[in-house]
Amino acid sequence: MEIIKIEGLSPLEYEHPFDKKALDTLAKTPGLDFVVNKFYSLGLSKLLQLQLVGNSMKITPSSLPDIYEILEDACETLNLKTMPEFYVRHDRTSDINFQGITVGVEHPIVIISTECIDSFSRQELLFVIGCEIGRIKSQHIFYKEIAYLLPIVSEFVTSAVAVDFTKPLTSGIELALLQWSRWSELTVDRAGLLACQDLTVAMTVMAKMAGLPKKYFNSFDVDDFVTQAREYEGFGDTTYTKFLKMFNLMFKSQAFILSRANELIKWVDSGEYQAVLERKTRLKPVPTPSFCRHCGFKLELSTVFCPNCGRQTSP
Repeated sequence: MEIIKIEGLSPLEYEHPFDKKALDTLAKTPGLDFVVNKFYSLGLSKLLQLQLVGNSMKITPSSLPDIYEILEDACETLNLKTMPEFYVRHDRTSDINFQGITVGVEHPIVIISTECIDSFSRQELLFVIGCEIGRIKSQHIFYKEIAYLLPIVSEFVTSAVAVDFTKPLTSGIELALLQWSRWSELTVDRAGLLACQDLTVAMTVMAKMAGLPKKYFNSFDVDDFVTQAREYEGFGDTTYTKFLKMFNLMFKSQAFILSRANELIKWVDSGEYQAVLERKTRLKPVPTPSFCRHCGFKLELSTVFCPNCGRQTSP
């Protein structure tokens, strides 16, 4: 199957409404600007990058050319003009080895696990890497980094001010960050599908994320997983089960795999996915502003998030 290169693709064309709603809520959360300023002043973004890259191997056209080519294809398909740095790392302590991670707001770094390369086909890797490219296009990285490192920020703040002040402050921000982080996955899943352009491939990746044993990778009927994903929506039919799902997710940074699969299927069924491929949703690019539209802070060229208030610099 020939992959369609989606010229002029804007993340607003495939953004999930839950993602936007949660981001709007996050931007209004009291104390966020304080945490953002502390995050900048402590240089924690650089700390996170050094920690991850220091335990990873860089993927280049000469070191792992077939894997690097997948990144190139994903960037071209999703219309990302600047290639991010690309690394692979082995981490058995993580419970999300089948997913990538991206850090670095101004100079993004995409990292995938050795387990991804060992367990996924080329098309499946295109979905996984496409999700990370979608994360870059949607400007998710800044708040993702804060979500990763909020406990460190909280510890520094606690040492400077009263504990009874910082606990409610950081707890409220943490809940808003985690809620946004979960719903942002619904947007990047759509980017992953646009990169691989095969729903069966996307569902196979999610089945493996959900726990498909490796010895059944080649014999599993993915239609069974699709059926399960379509039926999963029924678990939210009552107030009680909706509460249980919300409670279980409250302190998790990712939505349930079945919820993500269900939402991706609904997007395809709605015809919106096909409309993006056919360029019926094409938008004009928004110019980068000189000043933050929220607080008026003067911005450097290509700044994605305001260093003063932490909000996105463009709609």
